[in-house]
Amino acid sequence: MAEPAAFGIDLGTTLSVVAHVTDAGQPVVLPNTEGSPTTPSVVLFDHDHVVVGEIARQALATEPESVVQLVKRHMGSAWTFDYGGVSFRPEHLSALILRKLAAGAQLLAGPVTEAVITVPAYFNDPMRAATRRAGELVGLDVLALLSEPTAAALAFGYEHRPSGCTGVVVDLGGGTFDVTVMEYERDDLTVRATGGDSYLGGANLDKVLFDFFAAQFEAAHGLDINDPDVLSLEECTQVSRDWLLRAARAKHDLTARDRTTVALQAAGLTLRVEVRRDEFQALSRILLDEMTEKMLDVIGAAGVTPRDVSVVLAVGGSTRIPWVRARLHDIFGVAPDTSVRPDEAVALGAALFAAQRQLERGGALVLEAETRDYLERLSVTDVAAHSIGISAFENTTDDLHRPVVASLLPRNTPLPHAAERTFYTLRPGETQIIVPVLEGESSDPELCRRIGVVVVDGLPPGRSDRQPVRVTMKLDGDGILQVSAIDVSTGQTASTTIEHTYLAVGGDEAADAAVRTLQVD
Repeated sequence: MAEPAAFGIDLGTTLSVVAHVTDAGQPVVLPNTEGSPTTPSVVLFDHDHVVVGEIARQALATEPESVVQLVKRHMGSAWTFDYGGVSFRPEHLSALILRKLAAGAQLLAGPVTEAVITVPAYFNDPMRAATRRAGELVGLDVLALLSEPTAAALAFGYEHRPSGCTGVVVDLGGGTFDVTVMEYERDDLTVRATGGDSYLGGANLDKVLFDFFAAQFEAAHGLDINDPDVLSLEECTQVSRDWLLRAARAKHDLTARDRTTVALQAAGLTLRVEVRRDEFQALSRILLDEMTEKMLDVIGAAGVTPRDVSVVLAVGGSTRIPWVRARLHDIFGVAPDTSVRPDEAVALGAALFAAQRQLERGGALVLEAETRDYLERLSVTDVAAHSIGISAFENTTDDLHRPVVASLLPRNTPLPHAAERTFYTLRPGETQIIVPVLEGESSDPELCRRIGVVVVDGLPPGRSDRQPVRVTMKLDGDGILQVSAIDVSTGQTASTTIEHTYLAVGGDEAADAAVRTLQVD
């Protein structure tokens, strides 16, 4: 019996999308229960049930204490949103968004049980673990976590089948920014380098307009809405949410128009503010320059120049902004390609990857023959978004021991990959060897993230110093890390799949239960 197709889910910072591959071999986006192809990633708690999507976004201005947005920026952290005596972590809130997406998808395509979920290319290990757990909380078999630019490149590759060319995906979403360089060679897609920023996106451009509004309002009325002595905390929160919504609408207007007008209210005062496109562009220049710097950094890491790039894929709603597209053209000399809709490309590529994963597992999928052949031949090689190593000590000229990061898996290492390196104990008499595992680009352990530890225990007493310890790291195609360490002289060994301590903290039972039992509309 044929099994239902797996789904591709773009779990976005501001908008989320779900797609699947039809029997005819076409990846298609599935609308939500309101009929929209995109669902705002906003959650409104309303007593005993939850509303996800556009209604929740509109409630930001009137019920800010019950609404949460931009959850994705907190993935992998211990941040919580408290409501009704329950502390919801980012993965719980993301799970509620996934429930909303699944509810719409199953109306058209059947039960949603298996999925590929996309993540920003730069997401670190804890962020990826939190995303996977969000899927598992709602009963999904998460077939893979796929980098968003890679997903977009898959969607483009399926439509156009390019060969022998270098492409760049520029993904400027509502809250995040990704840049990835890849090579297309028939059925092979090979990522060369990737980078990004989890705090750079359309929301930053909204804040630029918000600050402009505040300056205009103060000039007209002498009232600074950010002054705590002028507005109460509740008033300030309500005004800020309302103005940010108006800023987002103005940003969208200025994509199609040269100017727009915004009506503002605060403390019983009103003001109509005209915003011109060229004015907004000038105010955004610092952000645009920051994006440019990151793009050129990734291009350099890939070992190519901007003029080597023949395809520039513009992904994410904020790439519709005219001066963003103009800057891309200036850098690469080619117009950005938007033949796959910017808001949908990531979900469509994830759906193709989900179908490929099902075929690899022997799934009995009903697929058009040409699509099946393409997916069975397709090869995708991704890279590590961050360097991974261990904390060690090196001798200095004055015979001191300076802590450093010894990298085993440098950033942009092709996946899967394994590396091995021998280190030496520092002191005599050690009966336990602790190997801290770090992620980051700095040589200073204090500036990197500690993502786990391997402990070799039970060593015999009386050992001399400088005993060899062999450390092995294996990073698979999904970015899941395994680390092992062996004391060479005794053969004692220890290994682990990296645990994420923030996920292991107790007290989440109430939030887990809420995710599974709350009514989600």
